[in-house]
Amino acid sequence: MNLVDDWSTDTVRANGIDVHYYRTGTRDSPPVVLAHGFTDNGRCWSPVAADLRELGYDVIAPDARGHGRSSAPDTGYTVEDRVADLVGLVDALELSDPILIGHSMGGTTAAWTAATHPDLPRGLVLEDPAGMLEDARETATDEAVRGMRQQVRAWRKQPFEETVADIDREPELAEILATARTECSEPIAEVIREGFPHPREAFVEVTCPTLILKADADPDAQAEHRETASALANGRLVHVDGAGHCVFRDQYDAASEELRAFLDDLE
Repeated sequence: MNLVDDWSTDTVRANGIDVHYYRTGTRDSPPVVLAHGFTDNGRCWSPVAADLRELGYDVIAPDARGHGRSSAPDTGYTVEDRVADLVGLVDALELSDPILIGHSMGGTTAAWTAATHPDLPRGLVLEDPAGMLEDARETATDEAVRGMRQQVRAWRKQPFEETVADIDREPELAEILATARTECSEPIAEVIREGFPHPREAFVEVTCPTLILKADADPDAQAEHRETASALANGRLVHVDGAGHCVFRDQYDAASEELRAFLDDLE
């Protein structure tokens, strides 16, 4: 598994906040925008970004609001806010026909971006998007939000080595993921309350080619996932054997093979 060791970084003003992003690849190459999951940051895409760079893409990986080095306002953590942040980034960087790839929270953001701005993406890849079976806002509680704020404070206080040790990944990637946790701001807890609508309503509006890489699941859950994905006009869902929620981290070779095949079909 390769990692990016030469990211460039910068910040743009988008939707009233500063959006920090990482970038690698050639600027005149086809752009790919990577939307990370909850408690991650843009650098957490490093293995995927390294491969996309080698395939000849211009890779942009922003930090979502409240994550990494982007602004962390007290409010504004709905999916609509995150979509506006992402669209603002694309506009500020003048990206043409980007491919959107999102994981978990970022998958929800990417899906709703494609639904509400159908002319923006050339293609869409969703890695285990949040809320695939239910609208997670219906199960959010004040206790869960408080608990997330406490967790963020704990990550910031405990020794970094302990945070790394808590992450069962290859050492270099574990350090990247641990750094992302320590960079989280408490307001991200509002994402739990606001930010994971069921994607079915988005899927019916998505027109671009779409690939969903889903965690392995029992037959009943797989059937429900396929039923939800059937709302896509031009989409395919793949359950990756042996993968959990972080499909690329759990089964990188299998997920990467599916991604490459999808990208080849877009050419």
